[in-house]
Amino acid sequence: MQEMISKGGSVLEESLITPSKVEAEEDKLKSFTFKIYESELAQIRAIQDSLPKRDRISIHDFVVTAVKEKIEKEKKARNRK
Repeated sequence: MQEMISKGGSVLEESLITPSKVEAEEDKLKSFTFKIYESELAQIRAIQDSLPKRDRISIHDFVVTAVKEKIEKEKKARNRK
């Protein structure tokens, strides 16, 4: 094993890296704050409270899932045009 480590390896040429790999490397996680009305937050909490404890997700995950669903819905709507 030590011989393999000492031998080292080679670096892939840029032309061999697929665009999806480059895109994934550039897709960094960003953090930001957003404002939401208390009534909307209460609605989210009510939805969470109505779920069995084992199925509950955090408010963060709830919002992220909602955003992803909206993005997919918009993509489908644009593809139909």
